[in-house]
Amino acid sequence: MRRWILALLLVLALVAAACGGNDDESGADAPSASTEEAEPEAPAPQDPEQEVAEPEEAAPEEAESQNPDSEEAGSEEVAPEEAAPEEAEPEPVVLTASYRGVTETEIKIGIGFVDASDLGIFNGDFQAQWQAAIDRANDAGGVNGRLLTPVFGSYSPVDEAAIEAVCVQFAEDEEVFAFVGFVLWDGVLCYTELYEMLAVNTAEMAPDVIRRSNGLLFTTQGGLIDRIASLVNAAKADGLIDGQKIQIHASGDDQSLLGPVQEMVEAAGGTVTRAVSGTAPPGDIPAGEAEIDVWIERAHADGADAVLAFNTAGYGAVGGVERAGSDLVVITDSVSKAGYVELGYDPSQVDLYAYGFPTLQDHYNAGTAGVRECVENYETRSGNVVNVNVPNPRPNNLPPTVRSCRGVELFVAIATAAGPVLTEESFLEAARGLGSFDLTGTTSASLEDGKYSADNAPLIRLYWDSENSEFDSGN
Repeated sequence: MRRWILALLLVLALVAAACGGNDDESGADAPSASTEEAEPEAPAPQDPEQEVAEPEEAAPEEAESQNPDSEEAGSEEVAPEEAAPEEAEPEPVVLTASYRGVTETEIKIGIGFVDASDLGIFNGDFQAQWQAAIDRANDAGGVNGRLLTPVFGSYSPVDEAAIEAVCVQFAEDEEVFAFVGFVLWDGVLCYTELYEMLAVNTAEMAPDVIRRSNGLLFTTQGGLIDRIASLVNAAKADGLIDGQKIQIHASGDDQSLLGPVQEMVEAAGGTVTRAVSGTAPPGDIPAGEAEIDVWIERAHADGADAVLAFNTAGYGAVGGVERAGSDLVVITDSVSKAGYVELGYDPSQVDLYAYGFPTLQDHYNAGTAGVRECVENYETRSGNVVNVNVPNPRPNNLPPTVRSCRGVELFVAIATAAGPVLTEESFLEAARGLGSFDLTGTTSASLEDGKYSADNAPLIRLYWDSENSEFDSGN
């Protein structure tokens, strides 16, 4: 199918949740008392009144007649207090212009986001969403005292020339330190592969894109392979894999993942009858549906129990099973409502096991994962309202609002850990050792050496709400 699903159903990405002192050396060396005071055998002759006048001799007169041993004992009692080293004031951190786009006072970042208005999709004021997240970070101190200075750029998700033009603007004209934003598919490679620039993306990236980025790409989303592994594990826990015959579906863009996914299914105890991927021309929906109809016929001929359709392939699989009136189980992580509504598919007519992340609306209502704080920050700063708990919201601006918080938070977490000397090298080193951190919209996030996708939350089963034509977690 290649991009006949992806181009039309970019809302999968647009609405998916988860769709951010030295010790004082002189004090340490100072003696506790003078040589004359510490020498009991030969005290210097002096007038007793003068002794009382001495600031260090605050003891009563009776102490003058004490024997040398008692005088020495008194000296030992005050020695620790006088010998304690004085803690020096920490030296102030000096910030300098340490790298391209980094000065002593600011960090210039390129904020790129999708404008799908030409496709009839409007999900809020994206620039205001990102600006609110940046202002929130700056009010909290920025990055080690430096403030984030954004440069904005927008593009259609299906206009490769526009995506590249924004990339060139950020890299050559503005000379930003890093790209932070939302760009689909392989559009991010303009930054990481062509310009060798750091990128923090809020869209899920395919393994090949991450590999080609040579360690310069970080995403707020979990990795695609990790998500598919979670999908298989969740389906196995529901008794849908072990001992079952499975047909695997992939879009044309995900053909290279068929082998790894087949290995996952077999390792979970399933038998793979076929593993197929789309070949219909992009945008040719009738041809794509005809192709899927043939796959469903073959699934029945092979005695398959279920179809496992990952990433974007689940939409077509549901449509094919529905058209055939089949009792095949469909296992998928394709959970964008628009993916079904726009094509007229009804998930309630299929034995569907859909798995995704807890919804942002669930997190908002429960007061978890920082979603409510992100929403309130945007509403306060922009004066706009985020549509939460609104059936079929227009605009559907909760996911992109949270997405902006996530992107800024991930960048700030890594850049802060990099320390006052912020360079590409220190940023990468900080990411390798970052470990666990808080990230809006998820209950678990971390980065480490070789791990470039932050979100660790496992998939849970979601249920189709026919009344509102959307998925929810059943809560």
